[in-house]
Amino acid sequence: MKKRMIVIAAAFALAFSGIIGRMGYIVFSGDYTVSSGYNSYTLTIDTLYPTVYDRNYSKLTNNSDALKAVIRPNEKCLAELERLFSYEERSDIIKELREGYPVVKDISYFEKCDNIKIIEVKKRHKSDIPAAMLVEECEKYYSREIGSKKVNFTIDAKGRLLEGDGGTVTDDNYYSEYGPVLTIDKEIQKTVENAAAEMEKGAVVVADVETGEILAAFSKPYDHLYRAFMPYAVGSVFKLVVSACAIENKIDILYECKGETTVGDTVFSCQKKKEHGLQHIKEALANSCNCYFIELALKLGAQKLTETAEKFGFGQVCSFGEEWKKSNGSLPSLEELQSPGQLALLGFGQGRLTASPVFFCSVAAAIANGGIYNPPRVLRGEMSDGGAYTEYADNPGRRVIEKETAEKLLEYMRYVVTDGTGAAADYNNSSAGKTSTAQSGRYDGDREILNTWFAGVYPYEKPKYAIVVMTEDGNSGAGDCCPIFRTIVENL
Repeated sequence: MKKRMIVIAAAFALAFSGIIGRMGYIVFSGDYTVSSGYNSYTLTIDTLYPTVYDRNYSKLTNNSDALKAVIRPNEKCLAELERLFSYEERSDIIKELREGYPVVKDISYFEKCDNIKIIEVKKRHKSDIPAAMLVEECEKYYSREIGSKKVNFTIDAKGRLLEGDGGTVTDDNYYSEYGPVLTIDKEIQKTVENAAAEMEKGAVVVADVETGEILAAFSKPYDHLYRAFMPYAVGSVFKLVVSACAIENKIDILYECKGETTVGDTVFSCQKKKEHGLQHIKEALANSCNCYFIELALKLGAQKLTETAEKFGFGQVCSFGEEWKKSNGSLPSLEELQSPGQLALLGFGQGRLTASPVFFCSVAAAIANGGIYNPPRVLRGEMSDGGAYTEYADNPGRRVIEKETAEKLLEYMRYVVTDGTGAAADYNNSSAGKTSTAQSGRYDGDREILNTWFAGVYPYEKPKYAIVVMTEDGNSGAGDCCPIFRTIVENL
């Protein structure tokens, strides 16, 4: 009885305020579009934005349905509110209806009503959307409204809703299929997300070796810092680039590592000052010997090293779309590298050098692709309103190292897994790659934060995938990243 008295009282209140409220809202509200004849107004129920697809044309957005209720300011609609809304929700709705115009509300389930109109709309995002951060990034550049669903009501000369008019629903391009098609493979993305579920902070990227297309790009946590595209200190994975430069210049020094070396007035050491003894490039990569690569960098010189790094794209900007551009990271200048200390740091990937996981994945892909580098690509094409697909032009691949160099380097990467620091990444005797434990220059109290990496390819014999795993604030590339790499390739 009490609830009915509330409904009746609300209805009387609506009757007194309705005309003034309706006229005021029609004149001043941006949510209504008044027709040229001033005998109707239109309320937007939902707005459509471009649909984002994966590479197999599976919808990543606008791929499920939701419900909205259109509630008119009359007693019949008020009487049906309890079928759809809680007491608190009903109270808020009644307050809104006192303004004298209909309201639109989200509802979580369907309940047949005679007076409240239930409208089915597209749900933009699901909570478990794959590649959520990449989709969010993409939507920044595809944010325009392309369609809408509306409800039109007839009004009299005084701006009052006609009692018997429940509203007519209209669609303005609301079922358009238009939107960008990403290079992401939804199933590979899910595989990566499952494999990296225990990662607290970091990124994982999977690329197609032949095309450079990004098949998966994972970042954790979901805090709007898209770590897959952020530049980080890379450390020892850069030794792959130093090795490529040495092989191209036919330099393979034999060096005896004694655990540390001095350049100028700075002492550099291998991890835990481990003495690696006599070694060539192949063994030094497997052991991740800092002292060897310092000596190698000093032998090669700044000019040759920067030329090789620039060929790969270090220190440059990658374009993913007309307005969608990201920095690959930073590369110290030739002037900076005139300092022997800075050149020594570059030799084992430290100092002013940074790279993003997405970019470094394209570096690993180039090695596996016989020395042909393709810039990382995340947009594959576009779907039209009617669902016709148009593919964008392929990446302009370019040769950055000789085929023989790439083959030898790939052989060395396999040796890192069979006889070196990357053993935990091996699966089916076919993994190849390089570990890294990079000093970030950032501290948590007295403890320096480390970025740990594994940059690898799979399978070794005929590489198909390049995969980079990066953990922010990790312990070691071997312990943090190799097991995730192995789990990914095991499930691919």
